[in-house]
Amino acid sequence: MVRLAATDPSRRIGPLFVNPGGPGSFASNAVAILSQAPHLDPEIRARFDIIGLDPRGVGLSTPLRCDAAAYNTPVKFFPETEEEFDALVKRNRAIGESCRAATGRLIDFVDTVSAARDHEAVRRALGDDKASFLGLSYGTELFATYAQLFPDRVRAMALDGILQHSQSVSSNLLTESTTYEATLKQFFAFCNTSNKCPLKRQDVQAVFTGLLAQAKKTPIPAPGCVGKPSLCRAQVSDEDILFAMQSTLLSVHEWPNAGVALAQAKAGNATLLSQRRQFATGASVYADSGVYSATAVACQDWAGYTSTLAELKQLKRIGELASPLTQGACQFWSIEAQCIGWPAKTTYPPAPIQYKGKTPLLLVNSLYDPSTSYTWAVGLKQELGDRAVLLTRNGAGHTSYLPGIENGGEAMRQMNAYLLELTLPKAGTVVDS
Repeated sequence: MVRLAATDPSRRIGPLFVNPGGPGSFASNAVAILSQAPHLDPEIRARFDIIGLDPRGVGLSTPLRCDAAAYNTPVKFFPETEEEFDALVKRNRAIGESCRAATGRLIDFVDTVSAARDHEAVRRALGDDKASFLGLSYGTELFATYAQLFPDRVRAMALDGILQHSQSVSSNLLTESTTYEATLKQFFAFCNTSNKCPLKRQDVQAVFTGLLAQAKKTPIPAPGCVGKPSLCRAQVSDEDILFAMQSTLLSVHEWPNAGVALAQAKAGNATLLSQRRQFATGASVYADSGVYSATAVACQDWAGYTSTLAELKQLKRIGELASPLTQGACQFWSIEAQCIGWPAKTTYPPAPIQYKGKTPLLLVNSLYDPSTSYTWAVGLKQELGDRAVLLTRNGAGHTSYLPGIENGGEAMRQMNAYLLELTLPKAGTVVDS
């Protein structure tokens, strides 16, 4: 963990735990970013000890060690034949077994409940009676779980980019793939009209679907990846494009670059789309742990639904029917596909959050979030009832606290006001930034 001490100890409120998501993202690095964020409210720095505790298996917290060669084995996440399905399962099992061999029994104990209990252990060690929390993306699941386990220890909790840990795999795939598609259409509209997009005044949706069809038939070359197989692949498939585009939509400030990536791919160079698929290099245990733990944590929190090619194809049909542009591709599909054959059992299965604390929680979500759907935000609000308020951002992008929002953003200011003064927005509040 790292701790950024309050700059005004005489007015110190207490610890503020921060988690940026993932799973697998480094909370330690998030604190470093917060220390330099140009739009961070100086009162947050002055009055909180900002703490980034890397969840177990991640970064500074006994990082998972696994075999990079096994991880880099190319497989299809949308297998169409038994041979392709068997190759996927074999690859998953090889990664998991390599993690167990290199890291030991930790691989069986990286679930979110364990990570939440670790945060409580640190809070107790610090000596504060209560703590405040800022969770983004997967961090919303982590800290909502903490609130369920330790409701009397929550001073304030802002959850931004909501992940609802109570849905079935079919519901999750439907929800995330459709929010990805809705945001993708927002990107098409941006690219059609913006001078920042090289595809301006073109039918960007037609460009996108054309590239998918082309790459499905014959992978598109990525010449910038030649000789660098550990960084990106020299050929880009339709799968690569589908999963890469979701990542490019996370921040609206990256949308011009997404337009460049599509334009270059249309011209025969898909290097930028290939680079969006990251591969563990084996060079840095710290960096690689984020890649490995993303799978390890997810498989203990969510997996265990699919075991055959027929079942996986049934899930695929949900995406094809409900989100024909994105075809079901999303982070939850990656989780489901990568956890088939994973050696560690699911230990924190989906269930509604039961929070009995007196402190009301603040939930925040944008309408067009390509990763964590507004649907999940409404769902978690329903689970929490009058113990939570949902703040809606009428905009696009994943999370609202630090996604490059210009001038800090009204949603970010509302979160800061709540963390500092426990002032909640009125129920039903909608902001534009």
